[in-house]
This record gives sequence, C-alpha cells and structure tokens, in this order.
Amino acid sequence: MNITQESTGDLTATIKIELVPNDYQEQVSNTLKDLQKKSTLKGFRPGKVPFGLIKKMYEQNAVAEEVNKVISDSLNNYIVENKLEILGYPIANIEKNSEVDFENNKQFEFFFDIGHSPTFDLELTDKIKVDYYDILVEDKMVDNFLEETKKRYGNPINPENIEEDDLVKGEIVQLDAAGNVIEDGVNNVTSLSVNLLKDEKVKNEFIGKSTGDKITFNPFKATGNETETASMLNIKKEETDKLESDYKFTITEISRIEPAEVNEELFIKVYPNDEIKDEKQFREKLRDEAKGYYLNETDNYFVHLTMDKLIHDIKIDLPDEFVKRWLVTSDEKITKENIEHDYENYSKSLKQQLIANYLCNNKDFITCCLC
Repeated sequence: MNITQESTGDLTATIKIELVPNDYQEQVSNTLKDLQKKSTLKGFRPGKVPFGLIKKMYEQNAVAEEVNKVISDSLNNYIVENKLEILGYPIANIEKNSEVDFENNKQFEFFFDIGHSPTFDLELTDKIKVDYYDILVEDKMVDNFLEETKKRYGNPINPENIEEDDLVKGEIVQLDAAGNVIEDGVNNVTSLSVNLLKDEKVKNEFIGKSTGDKITFNPFKATGNETETASMLNIKKEETDKLESDYKFTITEISRIEPAEVNEELFIKVYPNDEIKDEKQFREKLRDEAKGYYLNETDNYFVHLTMDKLIHDIKIDLPDEFVKRWLVTSDEKITKENIEHDYENYSKSLKQQLIANYLCNNKDFITCCLC
C-alpha cells in the first residue's frame, strides 16, 4: 500500500491510496473460507462446497467489501498518524476516481479530497471588550413569583362554587343529536381544569356552578386539543365520531388551592435555611431566585456576543469550495442552492466551532478560566 498527499490549494489537498493484492488478499481468502464453512449447495454436504466454486461465486463481492474496509481504515489511520487537522471528513474525488472493476483489476487507486483546518491567532486580553448584561427583575415579575409561591405552598380546599383556577371532577356521558344519553356511549369519571378551557362561553358556564350541577358542551371544541379530550373521555383520539359529540358533565367535586398567607410559616417552608423576618426580605429572596433562572440565558447571550466579536476581529480563511461540497454530502436535505444562498451562515457557524475548539484546547485559557 502506498499513501501520498498532494496539495491542491492553500487549505486543500488530495490523498491518493494505492492498493495491491497483498493489502487485501489475505482478508478476502479468510472471508471466502468462512463462507465455505457456512455454505449449503445442492449436491454437496454442508460446508463441503469446493473452494474454487465458492471463489467463483463470491470473490468479486468479497474483494469489493475488503478493499472498502482497507481504504476506510487506511485513510483514517493516515489522518491520525500524520496529525492532520481537517474540516469535516474526506470526500471522494469524482474526477480522479475511475469506475472500479473488482472483477478484472487487482490493483486499485483511490483519491480523496480534504480541507485543512485554518490556523489563526487568538489572544485573549482585556482589549477584547464585550458587554455582559445583568438581569433586572422588575417588581411585577416578583409579584408573579410571589403569587406562584403562595399557590405552590397553599392548602387544598373544596369550595361550594367554581372559580376559574379550580379543578372540577365529575361524570361525563355522551349525548346523541337530540341531547339524550347514548346507552352504549362514552361514560367516564374525569377531571378538568377550568382555566384550560379555551372556549370562553363554556368556561363561563362552569364558573359559579356547584356540586350536582350539570353542563352540556363539546369537550373537543372547548379544549381545542385532541389528546386532552381523548384523555378526558378515556377514548382514542382516532375515534373522531366521539370527539364530535356533545357531552353532559355532572359536577361531583370542586377542588381549589387556597394560597398560603405571606407570613413566617411560609418563609420557613420556602427558605428553611434563611432567617427571613418580613415580606420585604422574602420578596428580595424571590427576586434573587428569579434572577438565577435567567442567568443561563444571560451567559449564553454573552457567549453569542463574544463569538460575534471574535469572528469579526479574527481573520479565519476557509477552503470555501471544499466546505460547500462537504456540506452538500453531509446532509441529503441540503442542496447546492441552499449552500450558495446561506453560505455566510454556514461559514460563520464553522468559524464559531473552530474558535470554540481552539479555546477548549488552549491550556493557558483553561487555566485562566479556572483561576
């Protein structure tokens, strides 16, 4: 076997792999021997088919398979052993690769194009300035957090009349076009959240009702969701005839979470390890917690701005034509037209990855981050 590399541009090259029979023949012979042991052919005992016949029948496919294996392994090993930093993966050179005749040829040549990763200078100093945005949690957001916390630590009760945030349990039965109960129709005990009803008319029919009251409505129209409705009725969502029917809902239970009072008991439940004395301190703690929820978004946005800054300031050359070919071969959904239209975005993404890899592999940078 002979492997050579020829430069075809500043950041491109072609790798040539030459194979002779000694590179693959032993593997082919072993494959054919294994096939001989497993083969059954009329007129011969199992495993006793003459090797010559096996060779005649299967040698061409065996050669093709083993040559492809050798080529793949050799190409990967060559890249690793020579420490080639490449973009994407090698692409077969269509112009130089002739049609392979595994039946008549014994020596083979294969050509693969590669794109080298560009080198660039990146020095992280205090001269690189990028804005980091701090999150300002407004009082309105704290109000929302406070209300959610009061509900989360509230007490369940069973009120007499339904309000919008209540959970209602009841028996739901299917009706025919005349409004009569279908004897063998859907009959299920279920629960529904009033605030999830998208049909305002139906929602208003529930609000104010009490245990024992009955409401006729179409659950699918009221929720607008096949999956939720099928679950409510305990049917399959493919049963469209049942989804289209009206139903009578008899209220059997009303459940509500009564918000907890803002007092010392709530402070201890929510923050047992902090000595919170009053509502003002409690709200500030909630503000800090809300701020923490958005910390990842802030950091991600900072990374985004930093990458944009580095890409703008650092000159990174790419082997554009190779990259375009590689992108087309990497995803069957991507066309040449897509690449030409959106190449700026593709190249930007690739440059971001190159910078990220550089930072991850830079020991000085990692040490700096850890200090």
